[in-house]
This record gives sequence, C-alpha cells and structure tokens, in this order.
Amino acid sequence: MGQPLKLEVFETVDVPESPVFLLPEDVEEIRLNAYERGYVAGWDDCGHQTQEDDNSRRAAIARQVEQLNFTYHEARGHVLQALEPLFEALLGAVLPVAARASIVPLAVEQLLPLAHAAAEAPITLRIASGSRAAYEAAFDGLVLPPLEVVEVDDLQEGQVEFSFGTSESRLDLNHTAETIQRAVERFYQIQTEESRRA
Repeated sequence: MGQPLKLEVFETVDVPESPVFLLPEDVEEIRLNAYERGYVAGWDDCGHQTQEDDNSRRAAIARQVEQLNFTYHEARGHVLQALEPLFEALLGAVLPVAARASIVPLAVEQLLPLAHAAAEAPITLRIASGSRAAYEAAFDGLVLPPLEVVEVDDLQEGQVEFSFGTSESRLDLNHTAETIQRAVERFYQIQTEESRRA
C-alpha cells in the first residue's frame, strides 16, 4: 500500500493580535477621514439620483409633448376632413350660382367707366345666350352711351366681354370659381399627404 497523499494546508492559524494603541489625534484623523469619505459618497449618490430623476422627468415631458402634438394634428386633420364636403358643396353649388348672380352687377360696374370715357362712341357688350333680360333689367334707369348688347353662343353664363373701339375687356367668373375650387382641392390634397406622412 502506498503512502497517504498529503495536501498543503492553506489555513492560517489565528494568532491573537496584539492591541494597537492609537493616539487621540490618530483616532480623530481616522474618524474625520471616514466621515469625509461617507460625505463625498453621499453627495455622489445624491447627484446620480438627481440626474436620473431629471432624465426621467425630461423623458416623461417629451412623451407628453409628442402625444399632444400628435393629438393636435389628429384633431386638425379630423376638422379639415369634416369641412371638406362642406367646401365641396359650396364650390359645386353655391359658387357657380353666386358667379351667375354677380356677373350682371360686375358687368355694369365695368361698363360705367367705359361709358363715361366713350362719350358718343358705341360700346359692344357680348353676353351669353339667354341672359339679355337680366342685363336690360340692370340697365334700367342708368344713363348709358350708345350700347349694343349682343348675345353670343361662345360665352357661358358668368362670362361677359366689352369692346370699345380697339380695346376689349373680359369678365370670367366661371374661371374664377374654377380657380377657387382647384385651390381648395389642392389644399385638401396637401393636408391628406401630410396626414399620411405624420
């Protein structure tokens, strides 16, 4: 039989330490150093905690602002979307009627300065077919120079042309109404594109 295996012992034998005697100045210095280290560690911990609190507050505020911003754009989009049919109805129904109703007074307004400048030269007023009665009613009671009212087929309601000598002038409320309608449609197209991107 072989010899038993001997392992090295790493334990240290407890040796009673001899008491250390410190001077009161050394004790006070150790105490002050411990207090200073604790004080600095407390300040560092407080600074880290304050920084974490500030960061979490900033993040919460940023989330709230983002939600408010999204809510504002969402509400604005809903309002504009709700108004779109109203604007389309106005542009489709009211604007052409308003243009037709406005053409006669606007034509008279344009005609009066020409009449004063014309003296005795004849003015030709070209209007849409079937609208002579409205113009004659508007001219009733006005002092006008020689005026020739001609109904033509190439003009629509809402359009009128004046000619005085070599100069000509044209009122086209249909074109104005179409321009307004295209502008409103373009506005809503832009709003829809922005809503999709948001």
